[in-house]
Amino acid sequence: MNILPINKIILASFAFALTHWKKVVEISILPVAISLPLLLILPQMFELMEVVFQGGDLADVVLPDNTPIYLLLFLYGYIMLSVNMYRLVVLGEQNVSAMSPIFNISQIFRFIGLTLFVGFVTTVPVMLTGIGFLQLIIYFLIMPMTLNFVNIAINQPSNYKWKLNFVSQANLFLLQAIIPALIGMIFTSLFSAIGFPEAFGWVIKAILFYWSLVNLALCYQLIQEANTST
Repeated sequence: MNILPINKIILASFAFALTHWKKVVEISILPVAISLPLLLILPQMFELMEVVFQGGDLADVVLPDNTPIYLLLFLYGYIMLSVNMYRLVVLGEQNVSAMSPIFNISQIFRFIGLTLFVGFVTTVPVMLTGIGFLQLIIYFLIMPMTLNFVNIAINQPSNYKWKLNFVSQANLFLLQAIIPALIGMIFTSLFSAIGFPEAFGWVIKAILFYWSLVNLALCYQLIQEANTST
């Protein structure tokens, strides 16, 4: 049985956004403020990355002042926003607030550890083999593991045996990877063709980021309900 119907989850995510948009804005203020120093130097960082990718001399690459600190602040803001979004969807508005920093060290390190794990297993094989399609295959295989981001957010033990049939896992993969990527590509190409500023593309990426968080939490709820009823 397919426990993750794509159409219903997409509709539910839009309904959630319409119902809770004020709370989403509230819990975004502090993480965005913390991340702002890095966001402001992103254009400069992209220019430096382009120099490196084009084979430029690394000795000529000078990072902006305080970049490591800005990166740490950005990472903390990302974790804070993700955790609060998952908690908002799963536990409700009463469990999050506008000023809700995370002081649980174990929760922070578990979130970072899972993030590094996903990044490592999906990028290193591609770097070693040069086969780009391999990233999608591996991401599909480990997709159920990403549900543990929600477990971490609501202070539950990680689960390594998710009971998902092939169709449900495929739908989770589509919702979290393929559909957001396709939407991002379509809008980026459209804005570029029309001549819109690059900022419009970043707005779409931000919306897709929030949408992915909501979708993952909704999928988590459906899977937990299905596992409880069996």
